[in-house]
Amino acid sequence: MKKIKVSFDFDDTLSCEEMQNIAKQYLEMGAEVFVVTSRADFHEGIKFSNSDLFKVTDKVGIKRENIFFTSYQDKYLHTKEYDFHFDNDQQEIDLINEFPGKCIGFLYKPKYNNKEANF
Repeated sequence: MKKIKVSFDFDDTLSCEEMQNIAKQYLEMGAEVFVVTSRADFHEGIKFSNSDLFKVTDKVGIKRENIFFTSYQDKYLHTKEYDFHFDNDQQEIDLINEFPGKCIGFLYKPKYNNKEANF
């Protein structure tokens, strides 16, 4: 049986505990789990540590070779061969779902809880 390939954005998506739990569930089911982030690993001669990202992915159990830094390119260019991608950016999801590829993009919006709104 072919493994499902699932990817997650990092900032405001996999950085949230509830999405980490979903990623763990996919791993437990035998899926291949990836991170596709707009962040850069190396840009204009500068190496970024991304230690916060690696701390979470190590905790979740995502292999480092399954982490892709798009360096601010549109993610649909990198997710075409995945089955699902979770992201908090509506534009990224729209592009993933608009352009040919087998990936289905799902919009994730973390729950906000403050004095002005509760949703």
